[in-house]
Amino acid sequence: MSLSPLGRGSLSELAVQQLREQLATGAWPVGTRLPAEAALAEELGIGRSTVREAVRVLVHDGQLETRQGSGTFVRALTPTPEWEPRMRQAAVLDAYEVREALEVQAARLAAERRTDADADRIDAALAERERCRADGAIEPFVDADLAFHGAIVAAAHNALLQDMFASFLTVLRAALVEVVRDVVLDDVDSRQAHADLARAIRDRDPAAAMAATHANITVTGGPLGHVDVPNATRRSSQS
Repeated sequence: MSLSPLGRGSLSELAVQQLREQLATGAWPVGTRLPAEAALAEELGIGRSTVREAVRVLVHDGQLETRQGSGTFVRALTPTPEWEPRMRQAAVLDAYEVREALEVQAARLAAERRTDADADRIDAALAERERCRADGAIEPFVDADLAFHGAIVAAAHNALLQDMFASFLTVLRAALVEVVRDVVLDDVDSRQAHADLARAIRDRDPAAAMAATHANITVTGGPLGHVDVPNATRRSSQS
């Protein structure tokens, strides 16, 4: 990926345009962290304050998300659709049920369409998830888990699926952080299902990939019924 130095005109608008173009081409997949502010400023040939302004625009549009102490992460490759605010207010279990439908489809498509590079990224994301799980730090583990699932969605090679998945991240991340904080990690972890999912995609086995996705969702779906998430409504688990 290469950014071009910006010329005359509204620097912030031009910076927004170039960053948006890079996102649209998948230069930074959903769930990944953007380069440091200083690095972006140097590549664009503008000041760091202009970079910050451009990032704020993309955060407002739902394409980026800033996390205190962690950096800026990609939430969507294109501006989020108008229904995304509705997702922020959805009941956690409602969102999780829709997420299951989305990820089952993504897993099937990923098993059919994945490239070797996609499979390598999924395996690397799984290894990072395991490393963070072993470390026991809550938020890094949740971020690594969502990055793993984001890599699978990306391997489906369907831009709309990627954008829909990104719209779930805010409410799901908050819910999963609470799950990991309030219960023993091994009680909600699904290491085997995640390993099975990665292997099924590498083996190009859509049926096994869908089954592993169902197994993963089943493990974490129950504890989510007891989670309170800011700005999201709550629905009691029926299980």
